[in-house]
Amino acid sequence: MKIIILKESLKNGLDAVGRAVGSNTNLPVLSSVLIKASGSQIKMSATNLELALTKTVFGKIIEEGSLVVPYAILAGMVNNISTERVNLEAKAGNLIVKTDNYEASIQGTDEKEFPIIPTIKSKKEKLEIESTTLKEALSKTSLAAEISDLRPEISGVLFSIEPSLLKIVATDSFRLAEARISGEQIKSTFEKGSDTTIPLKAAQELPRVAPEKGFITLYTDETQALFEAEGVELITRVIEGKFPDYQAIVPKEIETEVLVERDDLINGLKLTGSFSGRSNEVVLKTGSKKMLELSASDSGVGKNKYIIPAKINGPDTETVFNWQYLLDGIRNERSKNVSLGINGEERPTLVKSPESGSYYYILMPIRA
Repeated sequence: MKIIILKESLKNGLDAVGRAVGSNTNLPVLSSVLIKASGSQIKMSATNLELALTKTVFGKIIEEGSLVVPYAILAGMVNNISTERVNLEAKAGNLIVKTDNYEASIQGTDEKEFPIIPTIKSKKEKLEIESTTLKEALSKTSLAAEISDLRPEISGVLFSIEPSLLKIVATDSFRLAEARISGEQIKSTFEKGSDTTIPLKAAQELPRVAPEKGFITLYTDETQALFEAEGVELITRVIEGKFPDYQAIVPKEIETEVLVERDDLINGLKLTGSFSGRSNEVVLKTGSKKMLELSASDSGVGKNKYIIPAKINGPDTETVFNWQYLLDGIRNERSKNVSLGINGEERPTLVKSPESGSYYYILMPIRA
């Protein structure tokens, strides 16, 4: 392998795949990156065996070939190189790095020692999703997921695909978030419904490597999910087991609906929450049809309360929440107002925007 590449292209490639570099001491090759030059493309790949990232960049390929090199050493070197062009050459198992005023030799490994990156069995069915919309949906939902050894089926994010609708869902059994993508934001060739749960790590990394514009294409099979976009490929194993029947816990009726300004509620939760101590408990109380009272207390700190103008329909209620969890659901919406559908201290509360039906968040209260 012998190539000439711009420093910016090399850095972009390394930055993109670096998120998948592993740290398994039993398999030190996982801390490396595979560089492969073929045809007119230079591909860089990294994997931690759960997910793999591949970034395609362009440069002048003098000789085709490949080599596996330690990621941290190469990335650190590239970050400090000052010249625009970089020459890379594989020679006797080493990667020779040359610029106008710098030269280094990095011990490499044959591509045969690098883990085989999985592929999708068939690309017949695919789902194209507008990139900005997908990234926003993942950021709104993945916060509700939790790594669980006892319940691995909730350790990821569900992609529930219908012919003209994509539902992205996550839950940790105490809270749940669902975002819906439809219309011109998706293009699907799936003939029937398909559910795929991807690990939380993959759901968190995808928005970081996805482009700002354009579409991301999703392919799935029984064991893998592949996301492709503008020279970037992310492939991840899928989580076995059926995602919980979450529709069963979505409140069908609301006892007390509280409509408040979103910014007021965010400020109120932050203010009162500072007095909640380690418990993170904040009490929401409705004793008036026009006011919502937030309060918190701690024996070692003191107590406080905050009054917010609100429109309230339904009986008076006094409910305790983990204020940080509640805040997560509220600040994900950009609308002026937020609706809280409170159903007492033992049933879930529904948080949503009254102006949009594309997202909702469900949170269990803390029993007093």
